[in-house]
Amino acid sequence: MDLYAEAISALNATLARAEASGRRNMNAMTLATVNRDGRPSTRMVLLKGLDDAGLVFFTDRRSGKGQDLDSVPHASACFYWEPIEAQARIDGRVVELERARAESDFRSRPRAGQVMILASRQSQILESKAALASAVTSVEQTYPHEVPVPEFWSGYCLVPNFIELWFGSRDRMHERVAYSQSEDGWQKTLLQP
Repeated sequence: MDLYAEAISALNATLARAEASGRRNMNAMTLATVNRDGRPSTRMVLLKGLDDAGLVFFTDRRSGKGQDLDSVPHASACFYWEPIEAQARIDGRVVELERARAESDFRSRPRAGQVMILASRQSQILESKAALASAVTSVEQTYPHEVPVPEFWSGYCLVPNFIELWFGSRDRMHERVAYSQSEDGWQKTLLQP
């Protein structure tokens, strides 16, 4: 097994252990992006897929993160899994997924989520909750059966060039394993706690 495949396998195994804890949202990750002025921003998003291509998530392209990724297509993700005392950090470039994947993700969401995605202008100033409720009602009335996939709904893949796994220890002898890509290929190193 090459080192990249080993890193993805180890990340998948750690995620599976966290999900087996029975706690909710173990696929939640902090996603850090940078805008064109170099200012960082973080928020939580849900990991929707993890394979050899990378980490998949979906969002509104008009949102802050969507705008950041449009201008600077690099990001960092961090997971912290308290139930198993582990974390992971992944850095890399971000590529937009084909339209069919975004459409499939949108259609898999509950109707209330679909309606909110269409009604909300994510990250924009909200005049009032009443205005948002009115927009939701309008979408529900306009589309009583199937909510169309909006053009701004998109999927992204964070393609790793760095993966670090951290496993906590009560004696503070934490284990840190880093996989990094260079011109010579992937390397695996242990890091000081």
